[in-house]
Amino acid sequence: MKKTLLLTCCLTLLAATGYAQQLGIKGGATYATFKGEDSDHNKYRIGYTGGLFLQRHIGNMVGVQVEALYTSKGGRREVTSNGNLIADEFRLNYIDVPVLLHLSASGVFVDLGPQVSFIAGAKHIREVTSDSGNKSVITKSGYTDNPYTVDFGYVGTVGYRAGNGVGLEVRYTGGLKKVDDEGSYQGVDRRNSAFSLMLSYLLGHSR
Repeated sequence: MKKTLLLTCCLTLLAATGYAQQLGIKGGATYATFKGEDSDHNKYRIGYTGGLFLQRHIGNMVGVQVEALYTSKGGRREVTSNGNLIADEFRLNYIDVPVLLHLSASGVFVDLGPQVSFIAGAKHIREVTSDSGNKSVITKSGYTDNPYTVDFGYVGTVGYRAGNGVGLEVRYTGGLKKVDDEGSYQGVDRRNSAFSLMLSYLLGHSR
C-alpha cells in the first residue's frame, strides 16, 4: 500500500515537470487537530511536514505550484472518567499533493487550491493519568485500515520569499471529508484540520 501511494505521488510530480520550471524543497512543523460536529474535547498535537514542490510562473504575479509532502496530522482527545484523565492521541501520516494557484509580488506570496492526501500510516496511543499523577500507556497500536485511504481538502498559504530563494510560510489545511472508514469512530464527524509553519528553498530563484 505504501509503495503504491509513493508511486502515485512520484507520477504526479513527473507529470508536472512538463510545465514546472523551478524545483524547491520545504519542511517544518504542523499543529493539527480534528474539526467537525463530533470533535468535542479534541486538542491540537504537534507534528511535522516536508517534501518537494514544483513551480512555474505564467506571468509576473501568477503561477502554478504542485507539491508532494509527507505530513503528520491527527489530534488529541482528552476526557475524564472515574477521576482518571484519559488521553487518546491519533497520529495520522499522509502524503499530501496540493495543486495551487501561486500569486506573488515583491517577495510576498499567496497559495490557494485543493489537495488530495493518501494515508501512509496511522497510530493510536492511549494514556491514562490517575488522580495521583501516575501515568501509563495502556494502548499503542497501528490502525492504518480504519481511516479512509484518501482524503480531500483545501489549502491556504501566506508567505515571503527572499531574493536568495529562502522562504517562510504559514499554511492552513482543512479536510472536506470524514477521516474514519471503519472501527469505533466510523460515522463520527471528525475531519483533519492543521496549521503549518514551513521554511522553503526554491532552486534557481530568479524573482
